[in-house]
Amino acid sequence: MKTIRKAVEKDIANIKEFLDLAGVSSLGVEEIVDNFLLVENEGGEIDGSLGLEIQERTGLLRSLVVKPGMDGADLFALFQEILQLGREKQLSTLFLVSNKQTSVQFFNLLGFKQVDKPEYPEELTHFTHAKALSTVDNCTIMKFEF
Repeated sequence: MKTIRKAVEKDIANIKEFLDLAGVSSLGVEEIVDNFLLVENEGGEIDGSLGLEIQERTGLLRSLVVKPGMDGADLFALFQEILQLGREKQLSTLFLVSNKQTSVQFFNLLGFKQVDKPEYPEELTHFTHAKALSTVDNCTIMKFEF
């Protein structure tokens, strides 16, 4: 059985190691650790992570990493929890930037809408993580409004 919980300060080293092993940037994890969700297995090991960077009332999803074999129900539950965290933080808009075209349909099911690339959202210019990803070929920007 897997559990989803908010990360705490003592999780920082484990989160950074998990992200680094996946080849995902762990830059800035210390500053936003209380906006990270972790999926843990019965042994307390991290099987998945998803973070939320916040600028005023705008959020950006980051550091989605899941171990191979995580089922769709657990992934869906993780996203439901991050959307709830966004509501708790009183966000008005939540963005994600992905270079995985296969995930667009999944995000659509969650209520995200694709943003036309030429119309790069002004709100994203404040997120370093988004700027780096948005230069990747085949990058998709999606937006969720609360």
